[in-house]
Amino acid sequence: MRYHKLIIQIALGAFLLAPAPARSQEIRHVDVTVHEGTNMALALSPDGRTLALDLLGRIWTLPVAGGEAQPITDEFGDTRQPTWSPDGSRIAFQSYRDGTWHVWSVTADGSELVQHTFGPYDDREPHWSHDGSSIVFSSDRSGNYDIWQLAVENGELQQLTANEANDYAPAFSPDDASIAFISERGGTRGVWLLERGSEPRLLAAVPGRLAGPAWSPDGEKLALNTIQSRESRLLLIEATAGSAGEQNELAHVSQPGEDVFPFRAAWISATELFYTADGRIKRGSTSGEVGEEVEFEGTVTLTRHDYDRKKRDFDGSGPEPVRGILGPAVSPAGDRIAFTALGDLWILPIGGEPQRLTDDPYTDFGATWSPDGSELAFVSDREGMLELWVRDMESGVERKLTQGVTGVSVPSWSPDGSRIVFRTEQGLSTGLQMLDLTTGEVESLRSDLFFPGRVTWSPDGSTIAMAVLHKYSTRYREGQNEILLMSLEGEPDRTFTPVPHRSVGGRAMDGPVWSPDGHNMAYVSDGFLWVIPVGTDGEPLGPPRRLSNELADGVSWTGDSETIVYQTNDGLRRVFLSGGRVEKIPVELTWTRKQPTGRLVVHAGALFDGKTDRLQHNVDIVIEGNRIVEVVPHRSDLHDGEVIDASNQTVMPGLIESHSHQGFGFGESLGRIWLSYGITMLRDPASDPFKIRERREAVEAGVRIGPRELATGRMFDGDRIYYSFATPMTSGAHLDLALERADQLDYDFIKTYVRASDLMQRRVIEFAHSVGIPVASHELYPAVAYGGDHVEHISGTSRRGYSPKVSYLNHSYQDVIALLGASGMTLCPTIGIMGGFWYSAARDTTLLADPRVQTFFDPSYVQMMTDRGRRSGGNLDVLAARLEPLGSTVRRVVD
Repeated sequence: MRYHKLIIQIALGAFLLAPAPARSQEIRHVDVTVHEGTNMALALSPDGRTLALDLLGRIWTLPVAGGEAQPITDEFGDTRQPTWSPDGSRIAFQSYRDGTWHVWSVTADGSELVQHTFGPYDDREPHWSHDGSSIVFSSDRSGNYDIWQLAVENGELQQLTANEANDYAPAFSPDDASIAFISERGGTRGVWLLERGSEPRLLAAVPGRLAGPAWSPDGEKLALNTIQSRESRLLLIEATAGSAGEQNELAHVSQPGEDVFPFRAAWISATELFYTADGRIKRGSTSGEVGEEVEFEGTVTLTRHDYDRKKRDFDGSGPEPVRGILGPAVSPAGDRIAFTALGDLWILPIGGEPQRLTDDPYTDFGATWSPDGSELAFVSDREGMLELWVRDMESGVERKLTQGVTGVSVPSWSPDGSRIVFRTEQGLSTGLQMLDLTTGEVESLRSDLFFPGRVTWSPDGSTIAMAVLHKYSTRYREGQNEILLMSLEGEPDRTFTPVPHRSVGGRAMDGPVWSPDGHNMAYVSDGFLWVIPVGTDGEPLGPPRRLSNELADGVSWTGDSETIVYQTNDGLRRVFLSGGRVEKIPVELTWTRKQPTGRLVVHAGALFDGKTDRLQHNVDIVIEGNRIVEVVPHRSDLHDGEVIDASNQTVMPGLIESHSHQGFGFGESLGRIWLSYGITMLRDPASDPFKIRERREAVEAGVRIGPRELATGRMFDGDRIYYSFATPMTSGAHLDLALERADQLDYDFIKTYVRASDLMQRRVIEFAHSVGIPVASHELYPAVAYGGDHVEHISGTSRRGYSPKVSYLNHSYQDVIALLGASGMTLCPTIGIMGGFWYSAARDTTLLADPRVQTFFDPSYVQMMTDRGRRSGGNLDVLAARLEPLGSTVRRVVD
């Protein structure tokens, strides 16, 4: 009955999710007027007549009395945090126009756009000096955030602070003799002063998150934003404190309960100032009196595309070529390639037919050859957990190498055959382990790496190398992938990048890979395959050389170090180092969709069809093949084929999971987990492109059971990344090839991530719509202006350090609601990962005691979740208050 129940849900899900009829391509223009802004900053002109406002990533100006705001920058710059020149002729700001945060400026009428800083580093939070000669800003140019100064006339840069802690949000005093800034020195945030000829000194230690110090005109006070205990306030402190570290609190300008945005306030006089809060422009005073708000409105035009949507084929029955080839590994002799496809391990004799090594519903992957080619190590969950196994290639005998080590992934065999290094994964926790094949002991090497790439060994076995994430600063999490050289003999770790500010691979199966003779490392960067000469210690000895003109993945060397096998969109390739000749390696492997046949009738006591809020009672659901053909009142004469008696049950459509990143962490049971909760369709907004294909082909071929999946490949990101399933893109050529891959590998949609520039997003949207698929993003505007289809998360990572969709207190204002409502752009809220899950677990303790949790999840993981759920129970009111604004946003968008 459980099996039939799943079939019922899958069939109904397919019926209700059938693609809508294709629409002709049309372009619609929709005007949206906003009168509130989420996390907007402002600045007051020196003459006190005009406000500059950053709203929807553009700079607008409006009279201080309020009214219609006029945009002076376009939608592609993501321009933020304006500051006026002292003569009022120009407005400087931080902009992401070129894919990195830099300081730009424009005249007050919107002409003469000028870029002031350049390069691969982020420059943020500019503030213009009162003599007009300089702009100070924060930058990660030195490895963390420090205060820098720009000479406006000639562009010369000077570093003003140099501390291991982050210094940011600088502001000139009225006489330009001092600069106030926020610092994390000493492990606590505070306001610091940098005075001419002196070392920085602490002005006041202030608890919580701090932002936007702003000097009063007389230089006596500083206003700054503080966020602590779920309150956001505008605080005043003395700027002339005697003893360092005193609180020096004068008053709160803002009122209790206000949602103050984390930017500089604009002083009107020694006693009054403008600030932004609750989506509005507010006027406050040092005495705490509340002034009149400045009403404004601004209008943007959205261009929406009604394009012909690609349809998923649920009916095709003929054989199709296998595209889901995972982890190809060439044998040391160079004559065979091991890989995973359709849930099993395969061996491809080069020039021959693929041969299946395993044939079961379990997950087998991560093949790695022993140095002599006699054995193949791999990961399998055939005994319930993902552990390390090995196969004797001559006898076919397989044995398990690890006992009780869970979440094993990406093994790599040492050159002498005595050790295997592998990763262990549980959630976002990653460990690096080493198995001694002689003793069977497992040693923990590292637990502080964030999803490193596959390990590769030096020929003498003394060093391992892998791609790891290197952050540009501790203030933000994004960085680049570098090569880590890790000694197994106690020497210090070393890192390098073959080309500065260019990521090495995707921390997956794409390098670095040491050649067996130790003379070279192969790796993927900018999407292409490269090789770089290295010494015996792994240090580079020369410049890299490009070996492919197409996107490369799955890199492995032959034992003679003369050829490299790699994966492309349409199969496998072999490149010869001498001369660079590339050969295609045919993989003649097909799969056939497993379709139900015959006639099935489900007698339902009640049916919820998802179309109305009413149940239908005592009905028959008639299914022929893979389609529901009719739902009719119960008739016994219909029951002439296979019948499922659900007369005492309620039948409903399968549920849809709309945001989940899939992987191999739960092995074969992952599909059964989803189905056990009634989920028959899921949407994966970022994954390895070949894993997508393998999962889809394995499920649709009937090798494994699981829900249908709508998925994309790696996220399209900018020059910096965080997750290993994001692709760093720094060139138009790489972007075009990645778009081509999305089409060739049949993505269901594309997702752009937080460091992708707005111009890149527009290019992605144009391409995706031309091939009939939608685009998802963390971004709302301007993606919504040129056709973006989906936005992920109400609250999610942002390249700005704050979100333009939601405030720190979880409020979204009228600009967000109006853009979503007018455009029809869908929002995937993901409130569960923002505390909603733990709120549910604390309210209903049976959630984690459910048999499905107890059956499918590791006991230690269940205990960890149970303990955290109990701890959350004491904070139910706090959690509820935190989540209520998020629920309100969903409700308002739906309304």
